Amino acid sequence: MQLFAPLTRTYITQLFGRNPSFYRMYGLKAHNGLDMRTKFADTPLGHRHVRPMASGVVIEVGNQGRKGYGRYIRLQHADGSQSVYGHLWKEFVKVGQKVVRTNLANGTVMALTDNTGRSTGSHLHVGIRNPDWKKQYSNGYFGYVDFLSRLIL
Repeated sequence: MQLFAPLTRTYITQLFGRNPSFYRMYGLKAHNGLDMRTKFADTPLGHRHVRPMASGVVIEVGNQGRKGYGRYIRLQHADGSQSVYGHLWKEFVKVGQKVVRTNLANGTVMALTDNTGRSTGSHLHVGIRNPDWKKQYSNGYFGYVDFLSRLIL
């Protein structure tokens, strides 16, 4: 499955597997995804459009308050993999909705980014679980894996 960058401007601020001491409070070995900056001169509030990294179905739209991801969206993809998008300001999709991503430039706008949840500033957290993620759930990252090498920027 091809994975496209979820933002039109991509600047990665935290890689998978970083900062183990901070993420222990969540029961993780370390950071379980990628963080991407969203605050630039053209978006001083850090609100940028989020598109899915791959086509799928929305299986969860949630809000963890001031904890974890804050406001987030979780997708199920046709191959059984999942993706999550956290620290959102506003969601434009609902559970059960199909979202599409065909190339780097086009895709369903699912949300706007922000600084919700446990966050140090406006950014987007994204994570990927492989199709067999339930078998990998105890990998120290709740089934999430490092996917940077698969991401088309």
